[in-house]
Amino acid sequence: MLALLPLLAALLGDPPVNGNVPQPGFVPPQLKGLKGDGVARRAEGPIPFPAADEAWIEVRSKHFTFISAAGEKKTRVIAENLETLAAALGRLHTTFATARPEPTPVYLFTRRREVQPYFDMLLNHRDATVSGIFVAQNTSAAIVMITGVRSATDRTAFHELVHNLIENGAQPPVWLEEGLAEYFSNVDLRNGSMYAGEPIAPHVHALKQHTLLPVRTLFSVVRDSDTYNLPQGQAVFYAESWAAVDWLMHERGDFYAFFRDVTAGTPVERALQTHYGKSLDDMQRALGAYAALSRIGFGMTVKVPEADTNVAIRTLSRAETLFAFGHFLSDLEEMAPDAERHFRAALNAEPHYARAIGAIAVLRAKDAKYDDAAKLFDEALAADANDPSILLDYAEALLQKEIGPLAETDDVWSDDAPRFRKARELAEKALSLGGDAGRATGDIGTTYLVEPDAALAPGIAALEKAHALLPARTDFALHLFAMYRRTRALAKADPLFALLDASRNAQVAYVARAIVTRVELNRANDLSHHGQLADAAAVLRELAEKTPDPNGRRDLDTQAQELLRVDATNKQIAVYNDAVAQVNLGKYAAARKMLSAILAEATDQELIRDVHELQKQLEGRKDR
Repeated sequence: MLALLPLLAALLGDPPVNGNVPQPGFVPPQLKGLKGDGVARRAEGPIPFPAADEAWIEVRSKHFTFISAAGEKKTRVIAENLETLAAALGRLHTTFATARPEPTPVYLFTRRREVQPYFDMLLNHRDATVSGIFVAQNTSAAIVMITGVRSATDRTAFHELVHNLIENGAQPPVWLEEGLAEYFSNVDLRNGSMYAGEPIAPHVHALKQHTLLPVRTLFSVVRDSDTYNLPQGQAVFYAESWAAVDWLMHERGDFYAFFRDVTAGTPVERALQTHYGKSLDDMQRALGAYAALSRIGFGMTVKVPEADTNVAIRTLSRAETLFAFGHFLSDLEEMAPDAERHFRAALNAEPHYARAIGAIAVLRAKDAKYDDAAKLFDEALAADANDPSILLDYAEALLQKEIGPLAETDDVWSDDAPRFRKARELAEKALSLGGDAGRATGDIGTTYLVEPDAALAPGIAALEKAHALLPARTDFALHLFAMYRRTRALAKADPLFALLDASRNAQVAYVARAIVTRVELNRANDLSHHGQLADAAAVLRELAEKTPDPNGRRDLDTQAQELLRVDATNKQIAVYNDAVAQVNLGKYAAARKMLSAILAEATDQELIRDVHELQKQLEGRKDR
C-alpha cells in the first residue's frame, strides 16, 4: 500500500535555483493521496526522464542511498547531517531507534521543473507546492526532494528523517507526528551537540495571522480531513501541531510516555493528565500564547554521539540513472508503464544492461505473467549471471504471492515444489555472492513451505535469521510463525503470534490468526486420517475456545462432536466385531453381554439394527 508523508516547503527567502522562482514562506503541501489511499496517479502526462545534460551521482551512507544531482559536496553534507541527526535522536529516545534495515533511497533534485512531475503525481495534485515527500510502501520507503544552495532547505531532510524513524515503529495521530517532525526539522548541529526547540518563524507568523483550531479539532484531523488538505487550513494546522509539540517538550512531564500512550490509542486528555497533570484547557491557553511568542534560544541540547558519516560516492552512467528512477516508479501502484519506459530507455543507452532487463521481468511477475517473467530473468542472467539483486528478484518471482503483503493468504501445494526449490537455488547463489543477507535468507526460508513438517528445520533457521535482520518484514515473520505452528514449537510461536496479532497492520493480524486455524485444521485432519479421532476432536475444541467468531466457534464444536460420535461408533463397531468373534467360538453369553453394552451407548441406527438382528439370532442358544 502506498503511503506518503509530505515534507514542508523551504524557509522564507530561499533563493532561485537554476532560474526557478523561489518558494514562498511556509507553504504546506497539498495532502492528497496519502496514507490509506494506496494509489499513485500521474497528474499531468508521463514522468519525464532525468535531463541528459545533468550529472547524477550515487552517494551511500549508513542509512541512506542518494541518487543526486546536487553534486558531491552538497550531497555529502546532507548525508552527514542526516546520519548525525539520526544518531542524536537515537540517543535521545528509543522512539527514534527503529532505523530501517535497508538504506532509504533519497532522490535529490536541483531543478524544480524535473522534480515537479514527481510531486504532482505522488500528491495527485497539479503544481503541488512542496519541497519533498516521504513515500512509505509496505516494508520499503523513499524520499523525493529538491535542494537549493542554502542549508535552510535541509529542514526538509530533517523533517523527513523523523517520519522515516517513526514510520517504521508506530503510527501516531497526524498532529503529533507532523508536530514532532517539525520540531526536530529545525535543529542546529554544531560543536558535537544537537540544539533543538528554537521557534520556527513561519509557524509563529501563521499563529499570529489565523484563528487557532480548538485542540479537540486539532486532535481529530486525519489525512483525509479538509483541514489537512485545503490550503486555508494547512498553515495553521502545521503551525499549531508544531506549537503543541513544542509546548509538550518544554512542560515538565514525560513527552515520550505521552507519545507512546496517544499512539496506542489513549485519549489525549487522559494522557495529558497522566503525564503532565494538565488539561485540554491548559493546552489551549498555552497555544494561544504562541501568537505573542517572545522566547528565544533552544529548548534542549543533546550531546551527539560519534556517528558513522562515511559515504561512498560514484558517478552514475546514463543507463544507471534511468534505471534508478524507473526502480522508484516501479514500486508505485499504477506507475508500471512509466517505470518500463525508463527501463527501456536504459536499454537504449546500454543494450545489455542486465538490471534493466531484470526490472522489466519483475514488472511481468507483478502482472502474474510468470512465463514471460522467467524468460526475461533468464535473459538478464545471461547478461550478468552473478548479480545478486537479479537472482533474488527471480527467486521472489518464483515464490509469487508468498513474498510481500499477500504472504500466507494462499495454500501451497505439492505442485509448487519444483519452482520453490529453484527459487532456493537462486537465493542461495545470491547469498554466496554477497547479496542482501536478510532478504536472501528470508527467501531461502520461504522456499521450505513446500516441504513436509519433519523437514522444516533448515527453513526455520533461515527465517529466524531473516526475522532478526529484517524485523519489519511481516511476510518472513508470518512464514516463520506458520513453521513454528506446524512443528509444534509453541514456546517460540506464541510470542511471535503476540507480536503479529498486535500489528498495526490489520491484515497481518488477521493472517496470523488464520495460520493458527489452518495449521490446526490440517493437524486435526491428519489425526483423523490416522484414526486418532478423539485427539482430532480435542484439537478442534481447543481451536474453538480461541475463536472469537460465534459462528466459527459453533462450526468447530459441531465438527468436534461429530468426530467424537464417529470415534465412539467406531469403537462400538469394534466391540460388535468382537461379539461376532465370540459367537463364532460358541461363547453366546459373552456375545450377548457385549451387544447389550453397545445398545446402552450406540446412536448409529445402522449399528443398532445390526445388533438387534444378531441378538435375535442368538435367542435360545447356549454356550457350547
